[in-house]
Amino acid sequence: MKKMIAILCVCLLCGSTLFAQETPDQRWTVRTSIGYFPTVPTLTSLFGAIFVGIAVAANEENNETLEIGMPPYFSIDAYYHFNTRWAIGMGTGYTGCVWKVVDKDDNSTVSSTFLNFIPLTVIGRCTYMDRPAVKLYGSLEAGAMFAVGGDFSVVPDIQLNPIGVEFGRRFFGMAEMGVGMNYFGGRLGIGYRF
Repeated sequence: MKKMIAILCVCLLCGSTLFAQETPDQRWTVRTSIGYFPTVPTLTSLFGAIFVGIAVAANEENNETLEIGMPPYFSIDAYYHFNTRWAIGMGTGYTGCVWKVVDKDDNSTVSSTFLNFIPLTVIGRCTYMDRPAVKLYGSLEAGAMFAVGGDFSVVPDIQLNPIGVEFGRRFFGMAEMGVGMNYFGGRLGIGYRF
C-alpha cells in the first residue's frame, strides 16, 4: 500500500510539472486553413468516378463524357490554451467531389452526383517550441465525418498532424503536415489570437 501511495504521489508531481507552464497572453486562437490534397473520402469517390467514367466512355452511342470537380479542403478551428504548451479545441471543415455526365454535342449536363464531407472533431494540441513570433506544434483530431450526398452516413474521423508551424504574433500564418481523414499532405492558413 505504501508503494502505491508513493507511485501516486510521484505521478501527481510529474503531472503538475507537466501542466505548470507559463500562462499565455492570448488564451484563444481561431484559424482557418485550406489544402488541396485529396482526403480518404474524396479519393474513394474519385475512384468511383473513374469507374463511372469508364462506363460512360464505353457507351459510344450517347456521345457523353465525365467531368470531375474536387474543391480544396477548407477548415476552421478554435482552441483554448491552458498554458503555453497544451491546448484543446474544436474543428470543422468541408471537402467534396462532384461528377457530371456531360453531352459532348451541346455541353449540357445529363446527370450529376454531389458528395459532401463535413468533419466535426475535438483537437488536442501540444506546442513543442513557443517563441514570440514562431510556434512549432503537433496535434491529434478525433471525431466524426458526416457524408452527405445521395445518402447520409457518419464515419469515425481521425487526423494526426505531427508537424505544424505558426509564424506571427496576434495575426499569424500557419502551415501543417498531416495524415488522416480530413486531409493528407499539407495545408496552409491564417489565424488570430485573442
